[in-house]
Amino acid sequence: MIDRTTDPLEAIKIAMQREQEAFDFYNEHAKLFENEATREMFLYLAKEEAKHKAKLQEELDKNYLYEM
Repeated sequence: MIDRTTDPLEAIKIAMQREQEAFDFYNEHAKLFENEATREMFLYLAKEEAKHKAKLQEELDKNYLYEM
């Protein structure tokens, strides 16, 4: 759980894990549907989660969070 007492670096790591879990969820659910539009929707959502995780990784790579 992230709250006011959570270290900023730890908060980013938790957020990245949640993005990965959401990606996995959408990707797995895409396989469950025969309807192409439904599959595409889930794949789109998975792609968005991957972008979110990549953005969080970019922030980690800037190293400024380590200075906090």
